[in-house]
Amino acid sequence: MQAKKILVLSDSHGHLGFIADILRIELDNVDIVAHLGDTWFDMKPFVRQIKEKQKEIIMVRGNIDELRGDPTTPFIPEVENLEINGKKVMLTHGHLFEAHNSLEKLKFAAFSNGSKVVLFGHTHQPLAKEINGILFFNPGAVRDGIYGIVVIGETISYKHFRLKNPL
Repeated sequence: MQAKKILVLSDSHGHLGFIADILRIELDNVDIVAHLGDTWFDMKPFVRQIKEKQKEIIMVRGNIDELRGDPTTPFIPEVENLEINGKKVMLTHGHLFEAHNSLEKLKFAAFSNGSKVVLFGHTHQPLAKEINGILFFNPGAVRDGIYGIVVIGETISYKHFRLKNPL
């Protein structure tokens, strides 16, 4: 089984320069690029670049995305469930599960759908916490120059990164 590397982005809030910097550093070394909302459409200028490198791109929408009035927003899911190397992965922004208050509703959703990994944003705070065999991973906010990588193979590994000199 070949491990899959996921570049995990969230809460870019218009900081396209940070997205460009992160992709320049990481795109060649990952298999999937995931944006967890707020604001997913910041990824639009980069879709061609990502696809040309034959990488998969996954986006979910967040609470701010609803307010922006982008006509394509209704076609972007609020929750995405994948299977990677036999492990279920749930991607969401986190607002629907009140992630800013606690992980309780995310835990319930993960237990209910059999997820082994939950990727979420919303709080702008990096987090990696294993609870009952489930990894809850928040990459932090791209707007602060923070992102993450999750590797799913036989085992699951993860790491947070910070761009040098973010504004």
